[in-house]
Amino acid sequence: MAVSISAASVQDRDAADDAVTSSMDKYPSLNTLFVDSAYAGKWAQRMQHTHSLEIQVIRGANNRRTGKWHSEQGDLFTAAPVASGFVVMPKRWVVERTHTWNERARRLIMHHDRLLDVSEAWVWLAEARMLARRLTT
Repeated sequence: MAVSISAASVQDRDAADDAVTSSMDKYPSLNTLFVDSAYAGKWAQRMQHTHSLEIQVIRGANNRRTGKWHSEQGDLFTAAPVASGFVVMPKRWVVERTHTWNERARRLIMHHDRLLDVSEAWVWLAEARMLARRLTT
C-alpha cells in the first residue's frame, strides 16, 4: 500500500502520517485502519478527522504477556483490561509476519543508504521479489 522511510530518531507514530496519506491517495476507498495501541489517542483522532477513517486499535493486555483483539471499539484513550494466559491478537500477526519476511532480505538489514528514496525502493523491490516468487511457485 505505502512505504515511508524515516530517520531512526523519528517516532513511528509521527512517520505514519506520510504512509497513511500516501495510502489514502492510492486507495481512496480505504475505510478502516488497524493500529497498535501506540497510535491511539490524539494521532487516531487526527486520522479519523483528516481521512474519515475508522481506527481500530489492537491493544495488548497490561501484563505484557497477553493480548486481546477488542472488536467493539471503545474510547481511544482507555487502556485494555488485564487478561490471564496467552491470547493471540489476530490482526497483529499480519504486521509481524510482514516484518519477518522483509528481514529475510539481507539488503534491507545490512545496508544503510544515504537517500531515503533508495531505501524505499529497496523495500518495494523486496516485496516485488516475494510476490513474483509466490506467483511462479
